[in-house]
Amino acid sequence: MPQQLCPLCVPGFGQSRNYRSNTRPGLQQSGCNQVRNYFVCGVGIDLEFLAQRLADEEKQLPQDKRSELGLLEKLEFVLNNNFERLTYAEAIEILKESNHNKKKKFQYLITGWGMDLQSEHERYLVEKHFKKPVILYNYPKEIKAFYMRQNEDGKTVAAMDILAPGIGEIVGGSQREERLDKLETRMKEMNVPTEELWWYLDTRRFGTVPHAGFGLGFERMVQFVTGMTNIRDVIAFPRTPKNAEF
Repeated sequence: MPQQLCPLCVPGFGQSRNYRSNTRPGLQQSGCNQVRNYFVCGVGIDLEFLAQRLADEEKQLPQDKRSELGLLEKLEFVLNNNFERLTYAEAIEILKESNHNKKKKFQYLITGWGMDLQSEHERYLVEKHFKKPVILYNYPKEIKAFYMRQNEDGKTVAAMDILAPGIGEIVGGSQREERLDKLETRMKEMNVPTEELWWYLDTRRFGTVPHAGFGLGFERMVQFVTGMTNIRDVIAFPRTPKNAEF
């Protein structure tokens, strides 16, 4: 979310208060007070309301589409369980051999290596098979971005996703390719124009270090915590391609 929009969300934390201060610490203290006050005083009531809303919404779904966990159970599920770690290859084998796949209950059937996992597959691993949050790693390079670091097997990249109940992927990340020759080769394989990304290649050409990054989608986190089924319901400011006015 752009920094300019963040202050517009603060009133949602409760009663606003202004302090007569022109200093950065004063501004920081004010913001922290609002957030702390919200979580101490208001979050319990909100969670009860959201849990009931989700339960009422679930009743309108067919039995096989309903979640086995309520909203509070989903949050406790992540809080109280260790995270299961396994490779993409292991996950594909589990999904392929599952009764869910054999009985064609998946909308997208798992046929083998190289498939891009859908939310239904991720949720199956979390909610049905392991019954705990899951971390998948070492994805096929064909389904990931060119800048992800290639593993020594030549087939996979050092990427990972964290999967949560009710939503699937909530965090995604990878180690970045710091080797210039590997990066250029991969860009050519994927038809990524090197002439347009000369500046990116220069960051490798003139020296870098092994590094990685990950992202937690703010709206996905809000969607998970609130139990909203459609991510459009938690977008604070609607946005679509080519509509920015400023």
